[in-house]
Amino acid sequence: MAKNRVIYQSEALFAGQKTGVTDTHTSDPTNIKQIHRVQSANYAFNISRTDVNQFGELAAIDRVVLDTPTVSLDFSYLLSNFANEENLGFTIDKIGTSEANRTSALSGILNKTADERNYFIQTSREGEDAVGDTDRDFDFSVDAEKPASTIGIGNGFLTSYSSEASVGGFPTVSVAVEAMNMNFSTGTQSIPNPAIDRINGTASSNVCSLPPVSGSAGLTVAEGGGDSGILAISTLRPGDITIKIAEHDGTSAFGTDAYSLGGAKLPGVDGDTTTSANIQSYNISFDLGRTPIQRLGNRFAFAREVDFPVNVSLSVDAILTDLTTGNLNDLIDCEKSYNVEIELKGITGSACDSDKTTICKYMLKDIKPDAQSYSSSIGDNKTVTLDFSAQIGGPRQNDVGLFMEGMSHTNSVDVTSPTFTLSQITTAGAEMSVSRSGDMLFTFDSAITDSDGNDLQASDFVIQTGVGGDADPRMGLKLVADDANGFVLVNNENDRRFLLRMQGTSKTALDQRGRAGSAVKTIVSGHMASTSFKDLAGNTIGATGTVTGSYEA
Repeated sequence: MAKNRVIYQSEALFAGQKTGVTDTHTSDPTNIKQIHRVQSANYAFNISRTDVNQFGELAAIDRVVLDTPTVSLDFSYLLSNFANEENLGFTIDKIGTSEANRTSALSGILNKTADERNYFIQTSREGEDAVGDTDRDFDFSVDAEKPASTIGIGNGFLTSYSSEASVGGFPTVSVAVEAMNMNFSTGTQSIPNPAIDRINGTASSNVCSLPPVSGSAGLTVAEGGGDSGILAISTLRPGDITIKIAEHDGTSAFGTDAYSLGGAKLPGVDGDTTTSANIQSYNISFDLGRTPIQRLGNRFAFAREVDFPVNVSLSVDAILTDLTTGNLNDLIDCEKSYNVEIELKGITGSACDSDKTTICKYMLKDIKPDAQSYSSSIGDNKTVTLDFSAQIGGPRQNDVGLFMEGMSHTNSVDVTSPTFTLSQITTAGAEMSVSRSGDMLFTFDSAITDSDGNDLQASDFVIQTGVGGDADPRMGLKLVADDANGFVLVNNENDRRFLLRMQGTSKTALDQRGRAGSAVKTIVSGHMASTSFKDLAGNTIGATGTVTGSYEA
């Protein structure tokens, strides 16, 4: 029976994970990935023709296609994790990746390993949910029914990306793609590949088969064994978003100095909003302009190269509260840049579980302020809009540009307990600018908090000293926190590195020698006060300390 209409119920969007005309996309879920939580999808093609005229005739004698037809695709989806971003070619760092090991979110696009994609839109029969449509390719000729159909968009290149969230709305992502071909097929299995040969424009002889439509990005058994609760989250919420801002110090580190630009007061390094402007929304966006490169002898553009430089923008809207002191004139002579971290958390257990973990995190590094706009009128709160921008760095640059860290198909399950090492500062200013010789440094392999998600305090650490000349440290003195003869917490750097300073007689204990004046070295061992301390993925530390937390002074 002929369709009367098509609505969102019957449609699903997919992104191919293999590129171009040479690859067959099988029904293996690793070949084609579904884009989940889609809210809209628009696609079109445009053909430009050039008239051929001559003297003696009013109408053109022909209309010739000289330029490659342009195919456009834009879609939006609710942000529930970074599985969609990974499927679109972005590089997603694991939760807890150190600043020095971060990779630009656009590295795969810039080095062309993940730049080109084929896209597919499945349309099931009228009145049939695309999710769970197991009859989409059956032969319904007896009942005059038609199976599902597929629209293929070939040789697609990402041209823009934006992520936004606001009070009262779900975090949403919008994506635009520019492609080279579109085809229409009946069924979803062994359908023609929509890609074309970019040299001569010939259609691919390979075929594509779409995987079954699923209701969430959770891993299926075919994709790795079992569903992941993190990837099955329906969507993220504005109430679980934290924004942190720090001065950029010229390195890959996030920074420890708070935002200091005069005007509207924004959250600091710890994300505390109690005294800052009340942020209502954020928008992160960038455009990847593409220039088609043609040459004599080719019917189509054989390449669509990115136009550089590429700028990433951040816009923040807020209800104005306090102002900070400053002078615009000073910015001209002594301009600072900033790092911004936007963290989106979600519930990973039951619907009533209050324990939340980081699902998505955007990091913008070395961004500079472009504008502050204030608005005030009768009956409304005074508002401010702050605009920032930075340039996208190269694939290996980790101190400038846009970075994404969070949960995806690759990073969906992190069950590794955090570990730490203990070391002593031997030179003032080493490791941290505030360090002194003799300070103790706990270094964790990922950010860590207490069981309630709060920052660690001095009392959460334990230091023991003793003497020994072999593998057995033969522990002696136990040092406690906040004591005249113990230690205090001097600095917490991004919940990963903690600087402790010895007090009173504890300094002498670190210089303890062996019995009868023997030259046996002092053994110092670091421990944690509880095994419930955890990383951002919820993994507990498991052990309070081992020999890996010790060193010989």
